[in-house]
Amino acid sequence: MIGLVMSERGLMSRVLAPKFGGYLTFGILNATKTSASGQPTVEDLLNIYNIKCIGPDTKVLGLIANPVKQSKSPILHNKCLQSIGYNAVYLPLLGDNLASFLETYSSPDFSGFRY
Repeated sequence: MIGLVMSERGLMSRVLAPKFGGYLTFGILNATKTSASGQPTVEDLLNIYNIKCIGPDTKVLGLIANPVKQSKSPILHNKCLQSIGYNAVYLPLLGDNLASFLETYSSPDFSGFRY
């Protein structure tokens, strides 16, 4: 079974697929021709999120906000993480309720957030 979440909330499931044992994920080739809501481009998966380097030990960091899609934080933070060799990925995380979000994602894998 392959389970991916759609829309803006689904970006996390697509980027983190290799971390949690997924053998594939989906991205679009052309940003103007979306086939599913919230689907990242292959270019973003490779260049912003460095998906080829994500594995079981990768830490998850991110910005929790609503709205969050327009944030440029992942571009900046992921380049910085890559440049220092820190095994982590920084994501935009759509969250409506901070307490509920933190309760849901309270594990050592999710190790740092901004709100």
